[in-house]
This record gives sequence, structure tokens and C-alpha cells, in this order.
Amino acid sequence: MSAASNFTTPRSNECILTDEEINHSYNLTHRIISIFVLLIVSFVGAAISVVSTRVKRLHINPVIINTGKFFGSGVVLATGFIHMLPPGMKSLTDPCLPDSWNVYSAYGGLFAMLAALIMQLIEFIAHQRYQSMKSSKPYPINEGSKIKDQKPVQISVVEIIPSTEELCDSTHHYHGAAFQDDIQKHKISTYLLEFGIALHSVLIGLTLGTTTESFIALFIALSFHQFFEAIALGAQIARLDRISLRSTGMMVIFFALTTPVGIAIGIGIHTKTYNPKSIASLLVNGILDSISAGILIYVALVNLITAEMGVGAHAFHTLKKRLKLLYFIALYAGVGAMSVVGRWA
Repeated sequence: MSAASNFTTPRSNECILTDEEINHSYNLTHRIISIFVLLIVSFVGAAISVVSTRVKRLHINPVIINTGKFFGSGVVLATGFIHMLPPGMKSLTDPCLPDSWNVYSAYGGLFAMLAALIMQLIEFIAHQRYQSMKSSKPYPINEGSKIKDQKPVQISVVEIIPSTEELCDSTHHYHGAAFQDDIQKHKISTYLLEFGIALHSVLIGLTLGTTTESFIALFIALSFHQFFEAIALGAQIARLDRISLRSTGMMVIFFALTTPVGIAIGIGIHTKTYNPKSIASLLVNGILDSISAGILIYVALVNLITAEMGVGAHAFHTLKKRLKLLYFIALYAGVGAMSVVGRWA
């Protein structure tokens, strides 16, 4: 057998499934129902934090929201490590792939690592662009200032030291460069989080739409998974400053649609005699699962856990000990819950 044929053909007839094997136990009605159920679950989970922040009558105690947020952060982390990386590595080491792929067993980890590095680079470039745009703009002058006929003076970040009044007065036109930087960093991290979770949600929807085994168990597990993951994302969106209600709603709706879209795509693929053991399916699923894992792991560790609970998270360190203990327990509970769910999903 030539090297070229060895690269393009599976090594066993077991890798070629018949239509009967592929369609066995595949219930189209269940898949269609799952589209609407996961749409509602995802929307409600993401909307809880946003609505409670925007609508005073529906205000929820911040402790409850934060507990759900940290629980959701644990869900995101475990999703990357438990639900995405192992399947990605399994697909990329499947015996049905050519020998050229099986000689290196770390492709899954490689793609996950590259995805994490690319996310870090994107975040760095976004911050650099923001800093360059900010430095090119004149220092905003308070409308109450009586200074006239004076050209705006550009002031660097290190020269601006915001006072307590500036940080606390919501009607003040300038809250300090450090405060503005925190807002911008949170926006960037939130957009990256939504991108990572959206990609992951499409992939798991695709899995649910094409799978022929253990659909009910997978559907139940993913319903819980999407709800708590949505809470984590919703909490981040709710904290976005100076963003319209329309934009916030669009972010929530966009996330809610990702898994149903993935399921619909999966159903469409399956109707065209989807073969999960084909080389194309194994490579696409393995690479996308690994990339999604890298994105979620990076976002969970850097933008959620470290940003909220790390050394630089001064607000978290000023909390009472019992609150910090509660949030750590919530984080670990999220990790534990999704790890247990991974036993069936």
C-alpha cells in the first residue's frame, strides 16, 4: 500500500458503517424537541443575571448572582477539560484515521494549546488597540470647567490618579483611566467568553443532532450544562458598563440560538447519511472539539477565575471570609457537577 493511499483510506471495514447502523435508534422527533428545550434553557439562564440587574422590581441579591456566576465559571472550566478535550483527543487518535495521524497522539492537546495562545494574542491585540486609540484622544474636560480657549491636553495613563469621588460619582464625566481600563478589559473578556462558549455550544448541539447513542442521557446532561454555563455568561454580560439594553439582549439571544443551530446542522448532516467514523468527520470533530476546549480553558482560568478571584481582584479580597468561602465552594461545586455529568455526556 502506498503512502498516499495509507493517508486517505481507513484501515478497517469497521470504519465504514451501513445506513442501518447509522440510523439505529435515531429519533428525529426527540431532536426537534431538544432544539426548543435548549433554546429556552439557554435563554433563561443567560437572562437571569441581566434582567435582575436592569429591572429593579426583579432585583436578585448580588450574593445569589455571584454564587451562580462562580458556579458557572466552574462549569466552563470543567466543560473544557472534561467535555471537550477528551473527545477531541479520542477523535484524533481513532483507529479509523490514517497512520499519519496516529503516530502522534498529542494532536488534541496541540490544537487546544494553540487555541489558548491565539485567544491570548487576540486579547493582547485588542487591549493594545484600545490603548493606542485612547492615547490619541484628548483628555475629556468636565463641562463645569470655566477654562476657555485652551487646547485639550493629552495625559498618559500614569499621570491620571482617580480620586474616590471620581470613582463613586455616577454622574461624573470622567471616572479615571484605571476605571476605564477595567471596563474595557471586562468588555473584551466578555466578548471572548461569548465567542468561546458560542463555538462550544454549536459543537455540542452538532453532537446532539448527529449522535445515535444515549440521546436521552446526553440531552439531560446538556440541558443542565447549558443552563449553568448561561448563568456564568449572563453574569459577565450584566456587568458590562455603558452598553445598551438592545445590545445586551442581542448577546443573550445570540448565545441562546447557538446550541439549537448546532442541533439543526447536526440533523441536516445526519439526513445525508452521516458517518461518524469517516476520516472527514473524525478530523473535523476532533480539531473543533480541541480548539473549543482550549478556548474555554483559557477563558475560564484567565478571564473568569483569575480575573475575579486572583491576586489583582481587589474587590474579591475585601469580601468577608464567609462570602469568599461560599464563592470558592460554588466554583468547586460547578467543576464537580460537570465532572459528574461527564460520566454520561
